[in-house]
Amino acid sequence: MLQSVVWMICFELVTQSVTGQLPPAPKQADGRVFEGPRLVVAKRLIKLGSVLEGDKVTVKWHLENHGTEDLVISRVKPDCGCTVVKLEGGELTIPAEQAADLEVEFDSTRRRGEQTKSITLFTNDPVEAESKLRFTAAIEVLFETKPSTMLNLRVLQREVPSETVLEITPGKGRKSVELLGLNYADNVPLAHEAEPFDGPEGRGVRVRFEATEFAGLGAISTKAQISLSIDGIKRVRSMPLRAEVVGDLTFLPKVVDATRQELRPGRHLPPVTVRSTDKRPFEIISASAGPLFDVASETKGTKGRATKYDVELTVREGAASGPVGTMLEIRTDLLDQPMILVPVFGVIAEPVMVDPPLILLRGDGTPIGTRRRIRVQGSPRDELGILSVACPNPAVTAAVDKEASSRLRHLRFLDVVLTADKLPAGTHETVLTLTTDIKGAERIEIPVVIEIPPER
Repeated sequence: MLQSVVWMICFELVTQSVTGQLPPAPKQADGRVFEGPRLVVAKRLIKLGSVLEGDKVTVKWHLENHGTEDLVISRVKPDCGCTVVKLEGGELTIPAEQAADLEVEFDSTRRRGEQTKSITLFTNDPVEAESKLRFTAAIEVLFETKPSTMLNLRVLQREVPSETVLEITPGKGRKSVELLGLNYADNVPLAHEAEPFDGPEGRGVRVRFEATEFAGLGAISTKAQISLSIDGIKRVRSMPLRAEVVGDLTFLPKVVDATRQELRPGRHLPPVTVRSTDKRPFEIISASAGPLFDVASETKGTKGRATKYDVELTVREGAASGPVGTMLEIRTDLLDQPMILVPVFGVIAEPVMVDPPLILLRGDGTPIGTRRRIRVQGSPRDELGILSVACPNPAVTAAVDKEASSRLRHLRFLDVVLTADKLPAGTHETVLTLTTDIKGAERIEIPVVIEIPPER
């Protein structure tokens, strides 16, 4: 008999654990409730069943305090942004031997299939400071969109229907989709036209877009609010929308960013490709980008007027070193786009670069402190010749490493050594002077800092 009772108790506990329920908290031997706060949730797993995609469903848990002190739920943390906790003031207090309901709202928009979500309660219960509650739902999809997430219309000409189409079809088991309206988050110059069609799952709708005649050239970035009716059930779907309104010409890249390249005289920047949108020939009359660049435009396989040009910038001889920000101006013979402007950024390198730009020597008696290797680099087009190396401080000597410098014509290496140890303690500053045969870099001065630590 005793074994039967024990078996029945174990079976009941296992059954409740599987279904997500916990048994009520037992009382003490004398019949009193537990000292301190004690959280009891009879049903920790709630099954919502079938939910229509787009519905917002309220989930409610019944919380009990089986203790002798207030149970404080200080924080509730959902595991998903689709679940919002309805908790005023951010916390919930349940007096001893009383109960309260905790509600969350589950937004099923853009969810599909079986869903399992959870929330975590943070309490002052000494036995269970963190408690997890769960709910499940089976989402029924009402409609599908293609594309599914973002509507990228790419290139749009004024009053020309887009090649990209938004296709909306009914979900499995549904009959038809009707477009009730389409609005934009911003006042964008777009129009649309919808047409129904019969698909495998039922009657859908195709939406085609176009830029209005008053649309300015450039990018469009907005959100489309699409109002639908699926078998009489109304839904609103928000989708990011991207497009670029173009005229007779398109061009790439939109910005010539050469800041990561080593720009020297004679260096070519990536070309800007200018195309005819509708493949009608045109002509580039002129192209310029300020005093630091030569600009050339060439056609691809066609003489005279063409449908495509590559416009290339080349750093001019004698261009001053330093950051560059200018505008490439391309003039054409088209009335719609007589000029194209392309920003150009870059940094024109020194004729000869020294690395490191400052030499630090430390008279600590170790070779690591007293020796430095200096890299001197010119343009790969020219052979770099170092005519002399000098330093007014006799404690510093420098010489070209002829073996290492013989490998590349534009690269030279110097060995700088602190030779005297009779300098007084402290910091001493001097300069290492190089003379080269490179125009614009005939004389290069490299700062030298010498640190002599005090004697111990």
